[in-house]
This record gives sequence, structure tokens and C-alpha cells, in this order.
Amino acid sequence: MINLNTQPYDESKPYKKNIIYKIDKAVIIPFEETHGDSANSERVDLVYDLYSHQYGIFAHEYRNPVISKKGCKTADILACVVDESEKKIATFIFDVKSNISAFSDNLLKDNALLTAIKEVRDFVEQIHAEMLHKDGFIIYYKDVGFSEQENIGIITKRFEKEKFIAAADMLEDLHQKESGTVSRTLEIKLKNSLGPYKNEVKRIRDFSEKKVMLCGKVYDLQVILLEKESESEYTASLRISIG
Repeated sequence: MINLNTQPYDESKPYKKNIIYKIDKAVIIPFEETHGDSANSERVDLVYDLYSHQYGIFAHEYRNPVISKKGCKTADILACVVDESEKKIATFIFDVKSNISAFSDNLLKDNALLTAIKEVRDFVEQIHAEMLHKDGFIIYYKDVGFSEQENIGIITKRFEKEKFIAAADMLEDLHQKESGTVSRTLEIKLKNSLGPYKNEVKRIRDFSEKKVMLCGKVYDLQVILLEKESESEYTASLRISIG
């Protein structure tokens, strides 16, 4: 039996960041993302389906304790289901983005292309970092014969594949050939400002196809769309179970 340093999850108390909670029964954990002084929020109900010989794990913005907080990336949600009888563990790393596709259709307007590049890059880096944090304790389960089912995903209001394809195409064209769609002066300016991101083309194109390369492995990206609950709140649910 693996004895992690956890705290028991108490439905009557708010959870805290960077703490691993242990869940001993089926429960719904309401995860909420707010935006500073804005009244708008996104709520994700984490639905833990637990059976005999199973327990759950939940952490918000979990960081491996050996890593300094400064400059450290994390994801919003780290959830697990552990089946001690079958020696299986399902892990879920998800991040909530209000609207990952919020940038303009006109990629030359308001730095839209740069916004698209950074949105995808930052999201993938968050998931990658959280995977490393998670592996810091999952390795103890694997050492005694557990198999892991990994799930990664994004929870957002909209996911517009075509906009990411267009961003990848434009970024690729800028660095492979002269563009006929913009003036030479603007093209030079774009190449200079976007030069550091020329290697992001594949990552953006993979993202548009709901694929993410992490630690040398291609993962399917689960996309969950938030639905409007009220003028200020969007909601979704995520089932946490062993499939």
C-alpha cells in the first residue's frame, strides 16, 4: 500500500492550492475559476465515481515540493483514481481556459497571431509541467506494479480548430517563403517579432487536431466545452473514474 502525504477531503471546507487531498467515497468536487475583480467565473464539477478498493486524489495547482514556486508552471486540476485491487491508476491533468479561441479571426489584427502562439505554448507547458509534478509520486505506484491510464485536457468555452490551423499556416509561411498577402514591410516586421516562435508550428498544428506532444509521446487532448449557466457563470463536468 502506498502512503502518500495527503489530507482527507472535507466537503464542508474550501480546498487549498498545492495540497494532495485523499477522497474515500464518491463525491462531486466543484472547481471554480474566477478572474480577479470580474464577476465572471467557470465552474467544473469533478465527478468522482469510486467503487470498493478505490480511492481518489485531488489537487489544485499541484507542484512537486522539491521544485521552487518561482517560475514554476502548474495546471488547474490534477485528479486520480487508484484501484488497489486491480493495481490500476487513472490520472487526469486538465486546465481551465475561459476561451482558448478568443483571438481575432484576422491574425494581423491586435497581435492575434502572437496571442494564438502563446496561448497554445503556455497551455502545453502547463500540462507538461504538471505531468512532471504528478510523476513525482506516481512513480511509487508504478514501482509496485500499478499501470497508469493518463488523461489530459482543456476545459474552455470555445475550441475553433480552423483558427489554430490558420495560425500555424501563417507562421509557417512567414518563415518558409515570401508572403503575397501582406506588404514586404509588414512581413519583415512580423518575421522579426515572431522569429523566436518559428518552431511552434507543429505544436499549434497538433493542438488543432487535439493532439499534444509531451515527454516524447503524443497524447490525445480531451476538449470539454463550458456551457452558459447564467450571465456570469459557465459550467462543465468531468468524470473522474477508471475507464
